[in-house]
Amino acid sequence: MNRILLDAFFHMMPGHRLSRNIFTGGYRTNYGRYSPFDVYHPNGASMLHSDLQADYDVKLLNQPFSEMTLAEADILLVPNPDYPLYEGTSPYRLDAHDVDALANFLRRGGSVILMINSFLSRSDFWEENFDLERVAPLLARVGVKWDPDFMSDDNNILPAKNGALRVGYGQGGRVLGGRLPKGAKPLLTYQGEQFGFVIRVGRGRLAVVGDAGLVSNGLYHFPGFDNAAFLQRLFRDLKPAWGDRAAPAFECFSFGHVSCATSEHGITEKFLRTLRPRARFEVDHHYRHLTHEDKAVVVPARRVGALLPVPLKAVAGRKSVIGHFQFVNVCPGRQTAPVAVKLNVTARHSEVGTDYVIAGTHVAHDAKWADLGAEPAVFDAIGQLVRVSTIVQIHAGTRPDGSLRYYTMKQGQILYDRNARNPHYGYDILLCSRNLVFSPTAESA
Repeated sequence: MNRILLDAFFHMMPGHRLSRNIFTGGYRTNYGRYSPFDVYHPNGASMLHSDLQADYDVKLLNQPFSEMTLAEADILLVPNPDYPLYEGTSPYRLDAHDVDALANFLRRGGSVILMINSFLSRSDFWEENFDLERVAPLLARVGVKWDPDFMSDDNNILPAKNGALRVGYGQGGRVLGGRLPKGAKPLLTYQGEQFGFVIRVGRGRLAVVGDAGLVSNGLYHFPGFDNAAFLQRLFRDLKPAWGDRAAPAFECFSFGHVSCATSEHGITEKFLRTLRPRARFEVDHHYRHLTHEDKAVVVPARRVGALLPVPLKAVAGRKSVIGHFQFVNVCPGRQTAPVAVKLNVTARHSEVGTDYVIAGTHVAHDAKWADLGAEPAVFDAIGQLVRVSTIVQIHAGTRPDGSLRYYTMKQGQILYDRNARNPHYGYDILLCSRNLVFSPTAESA
């Protein structure tokens, strides 16, 4: 069984109240269109969602697209990313990092179904345009341009074709000039127009459907059309490159950060930047952030088990385990001391396999700067280290046969350095993290 992640981050969930106990998609705003839980609105997508339950494990994704958030996905469904100009839309927009994450997911062998609408600016018409400005860079990567000045007939449902299926196409968009790049296959056509296509990207496949309304309750079973059959076949045809089997290899990706509420009377911004001079630097209010990433490597599935910080065989059937880690490095290349963390284990069993959440915290009162990979002579002069708080969160999954599906780990720590001269609570507060992602891939190790 494959897992579908359904984007609920770039698309608002229902929030329009009809009564005390009924909230639905908006009839006057964009709230909740194409939501899988909305049975009250013709633009809800609960009928498709209910049918998908028969053959897929479906989860909402409430975070941006990244290597970590897409690690568990086999198929990603993105229904009409909201255009923030309109009332009731998500405040979040796709950015270059989301597009890169989608491209990496496709390269590994995953499948993406992107459902968009027309994009037509008309003050006399209901506007539910998708975020063309942020989706266009993704389409450009595969050599496609969307027509920003076209919308299909707003009074009639067009009978688009997909093989022998007659698909009801309502108020959707089209590929500019009908021009598809080499390797792209038409998905929905009507009188020479290309309303959708499928194209291979790396080991994966991207399907673009130009009318998000196809998934809606109102069109899903509309008389005279085969929309339900079309959508169910589309999901079947877009199995990931690894299919229903255990992935032959995993992509191992690591990244981390160092952050601080800097002060001229403690850890200064200039000094912080020397800790990781090659890291990306950002400012967020009174915090300064250094983020760093390592190059991803592909590891054969048979070797991955030995690389997991907490092997899943060790947690099966347990309520808690002791995990053995190292403190996160303040400076790269320096040895850190070991830290044992009691981890709580929860497991959810389903037809897709077992999903684990393994998490715990640890507070150290006797750690030294050297234990954290920091130069004692420098940091002792700044202030006295009095506490190190560590948090570990592992989200991982196995298949029914016990083989690994995905594995992600976040290890964060907060250092409290007593410094009465610091205006931020009398402490220098330093944050560090170490993160690991093991994602299935069809690429060879």
